[in-house]
Amino acid sequence: MLVGSGICMISKSSTFINQYGPWALIAGASEGLGEAFAEELAKKGLNLVLIARREKLLQKISKNIQKKYRVEVIVLPLDLNSSDMLEVIESRTKDLDVGLFVYNAALSPIGLFTNHSLETHLKVINLNCIGSMTLTYHFCSKMKEKSRGGIILMSSMAGLQGSPIHAHYGATRAYTRHLAESLWLEMKDFNVHVTACVAGATATPNYLSSEPIDKDLIKPKPMKPERVVDFALKGLVKNKPRVIPGFANKISVRFLHSFLSSKERIKLMGSVAQKMYGENKNHINK
Repeated sequence: MLVGSGICMISKSSTFINQYGPWALIAGASEGLGEAFAEELAKKGLNLVLIARREKLLQKISKNIQKKYRVEVIVLPLDLNSSDMLEVIESRTKDLDVGLFVYNAALSPIGLFTNHSLETHLKVINLNCIGSMTLTYHFCSKMKEKSRGGIILMSSMAGLQGSPIHAHYGATRAYTRHLAESLWLEMKDFNVHVTACVAGATATPNYLSSEPIDKDLIKPKPMKPERVVDFALKGLVKNKPRVIPGFANKISVRFLHSFLSSKERIKLMGSVAQKMYGENKNHINK
């Protein structure tokens, strides 16, 4: 790494840029995993389109990245739940060659399913499922025409079985995983890589703001966002349909699905969630 005038000169892989460049679009980029994706992709030489509701956070990330790396950054403040979401993004990116699309946006209600309003649950479906499907369809179609590209859809271990206290979030993460895994095979012959990143607990601001009680719980510790992103991008390059970041998370999944029945897995997940949050805790990320 060479440093000059405050700019990091990183050795950039032409193979990575040729397959996934020159632009990457990150939906849900204002902090946590989205910010970590932005940092790593800029380091690899990709220009960025950063999308989220909170413009101040996006501008802060943009300034930091442009100061460190020789890449372009476009900030697009946008509520991905808005009815004109696709039109706005399509208009802003029509002249850009987007070779990598990351959907990281999600609402994650914590608490009993009926503790949250129907309006909240409809927003969850719209953001977690309809939003991811709509933008995946848009960029997947364009990548298919170019015969190159990559798509990462963030999922969760909560979507690998029923997850009480995270019921609706887990259900939408199952949707995202199935979509990505199916498109992995459909797009393979068109040289478009599609990967579901099935993450466990990650130390993002949203996770920490939920104030989980981890005392005396036997479970993998939350991973740093940068580590999750590293696993996701390596899985994409290897064109894996599914990536489970972290050795401990992989072991947990293997144990749950090899030695426990469906009922036992659901009960275990519910027990852990209740100890972390309690049935009566109501929380939803910002």
